[in-house]
Amino acid sequence: MILLLIILRCPTGPGFLFKSKENMVYIDRKKLIEKKIINDWFDYQGLDMSIIQLYQYYDNTFTNWFKGYADAYGIKNCCFYIQDNDKCNAFAQRKNGYNIIGITNGYCILMHNKLSSEYFKNIVLVGLLNEPDISEAYCDLIYVDRFDLIKFIQNCSSMFIFRHEFQHLLQMNHETNYFDESMINEVFKISKFDLKKHIWEFDADRISSFEILKYVFRVYSKYAFKNERKLICLLYISIASMLITLSIFYFGIADQTQKPYFINQIPFYTEMYSHLHPLVRCTNIMEYMYGCIVEDFPALAVNPQSILNNSMGIMNLYFNEIVSEKSIMNVFLDEM
Repeated sequence: MILLLIILRCPTGPGFLFKSKENMVYIDRKKLIEKKIINDWFDYQGLDMSIIQLYQYYDNTFTNWFKGYADAYGIKNCCFYIQDNDKCNAFAQRKNGYNIIGITNGYCILMHNKLSSEYFKNIVLVGLLNEPDISEAYCDLIYVDRFDLIKFIQNCSSMFIFRHEFQHLLQMNHETNYFDESMINEVFKISKFDLKKHIWEFDADRISSFEILKYVFRVYSKYAFKNERKLICLLYISIASMLITLSIFYFGIADQTQKPYFINQIPFYTEMYSHLHPLVRCTNIMEYMYGCIVEDFPALAVNPQSILNNSMGIMNLYFNEIVSEKSIMNVFLDEM
């Protein structure tokens, strides 16, 4: 089966504000709540102010992205909402003719806490895997330029999740036989293998990765630290953020609330479930990002080994901070 999808290179991503015209592209969630299309909306008003601000950040960010993408791709009757669910999850759904993207209230809290600065304090050590100029670029980026590393990682993670779910909506809308009331979740679920959905997951990861590539370049272009070595570091960190994000979900860490976290290892498979195995997803992202970087930034002269060493190196440093019983790298190597 060959799946052909059109990729629109629209200027989107964290920090990009859309000015969507008044039409039926985006629907106020209040209307869907009144119609009982949405019956599990999470009302975060009345909570502690710091918590309200966190929910408002995710609410406004995802809503803004959705408005812009829906307008750019001509997808109508769209709505984003935060679902009343303490579990960490994101989903895309078609229901009664409406295109819905949602995240749980658990996602907002749990992912924010999982991607906090305390778990990335040793990220500069990845520079030891590189030539002196790249190692120095990591240090300059973090200690000299005072680059907001955590905000960058969180933005990459959130955009990856959003764009992945939006791609599922595009897939649903281009599938003539796709039934209504359908939902695709980010959380791994044991389900019968479906080749079409398997391909959809593969495709959604690649399209999401390309959005992150565009975001990285926008971040780099607006800062004063114009240096190709630093751009390379940002690319490595962005790839690592995607690998960390999907691994948090697939190894069952997302819903855990107390350290030390533990890994629910998933035996390697190819055609057992519709969701790709995390090792396959990581490989897919790294391979696709390498091809895009070579095509769009040939002067950077990156190679597959350097992408593997740096992205997995950052990922390993992160999981060494939050998981005690085993190395995440050993988990992946055991499956290879």
